[in-house]
Amino acid sequence: MTDPAHGATAVVGLDPYLDEVEEPEVHVATRRLIVFVVSGRSFACEMGAVREVVPSQAVTRLPGAPKEVCGLINLRGTIVTVLDLGHKLGHTACNTREGLILLAEYGEKLVGLGVDEVRDILDVPVDNLSPLGKLAEADSHIVTAVAKIDDHEVMVLEIKEVVREILG
Repeated sequence: MTDPAHGATAVVGLDPYLDEVEEPEVHVATRRLIVFVVSGRSFACEMGAVREVVPSQAVTRLPGAPKEVCGLINLRGTIVTVLDLGHKLGHTACNTREGLILLAEYGEKLVGLGVDEVRDILDVPVDNLSPLGKLAEADSHIVTAVAKIDDHEVMVLEIKEVVREILG
């Protein structure tokens, strides 16, 4: 189209006042992780592995149960076995009176995992996840990666493997 006043050709659809071109959004692949604390150390797992987070409640200890089993709770009419991630990970027992319980499905059962606190739910870029590297072979099947979160290394656990090791 020609501008009769100036004799110039105008291009229809372009904004003459647009100073910068918008860059298309770059989508970064991420993994949604729930970050929690056990014995003062941060760990994480896939958010999809956790069905619900509930406050700790009275746990009935099972005689003869391994130290990794805190006991049983009655959660809305369902009996749930609660496991102690502190003992499983080689640390002190988690605080079952003041901590939290991560509920996870294991087969057709609901299992609780005692943790001291839940810190956050984060979408972590896959570039911030690295292979296990220096971890001992004994842990390589329950730890899937090491995540770099706020300049800290956080071990990412495979919850189903942790439960399988304790309950069989």
